[in-house]
Amino acid sequence: MSSNTSVEATTEETKESPLTEVFSQMREDGCEFFLSLKLKPTVEIPDDGFQQEWPADSQRIQDLVISMFYGMTGDRITTSERDFLMALLREECRKGGRRCIEAESQETDKDVIVQAVLYHVNKNGSFTGRTVDLVKALHEVQKSGQISEAESVPVFTNIFSRRLRRLVPVLRGYGVAVTMAHKEEGSHCTLEQLESFKREPLADDIQAKASGSSSDATTRQGKDLPPTDDSDGENRVDLPISKRQTAASEESTVTETCQESQVTSDLKGGA
Repeated sequence: MSSNTSVEATTEETKESPLTEVFSQMREDGCEFFLSLKLKPTVEIPDDGFQQEWPADSQRIQDLVISMFYGMTGDRITTSERDFLMALLREECRKGGRRCIEAESQETDKDVIVQAVLYHVNKNGSFTGRTVDLVKALHEVQKSGQISEAESVPVFTNIFSRRLRRLVPVLRGYGVAVTMAHKEEGSHCTLEQLESFKREPLADDIQAKASGSSSDATTRQGKDLPPTDDSDGENRVDLPISKRQTAASEESTVTETCQESQVTSDLKGGA
């Protein structure tokens, strides 16, 4: 048998190997392979109720590989076979691109560039132009107090560009596609809203709405209100029962006094 025939036979055996069948079954089950922002090979298991994103070299992934191999063949996987399959998984993760995993999301949520870009896109929509102009616009956003001031947006365009490039998968996760290119006049950048982008109400919008509602309420106050009773529309305040009784008694006394005075006056007039 020639060397070429031997290689072809070995390749065919590899294609039909239970190892590759395990790998194929993981794909059919919906597992995804990619790199985290820190370039760590990661496997996502969609049906895992406890945690879905796992490092490719974690015990969870190794246990999954071993159990799937045993379920398919009825045999225990050898150490060399397991190492070979784990190498395939890691390489497949490198082909899957970069994503922001949940464990990294807390850090990226606080990133000043992420906050500034999301605010800018949320308010103004897409952006296309020089990167230096984008940096100026994001600085204005931060100066206005709309985002965190714990860290400043990088002043130098080259530093900003490097950081923005690393945050591309993060921003895509928020629904913003970032494209960067170098032209004769310098670095250019494009921010584009994706269908997954969710616009949120801005602080200015909320304040304007609240101010408008308050103004309308002030304008309507005291107008077109029905009278408080059925008499003349004057406002009246009900007194407590004890005070009403006292007032009624005083009114009765005054009435009797007036009647007596009237009788006395009539008698004198008759005399």
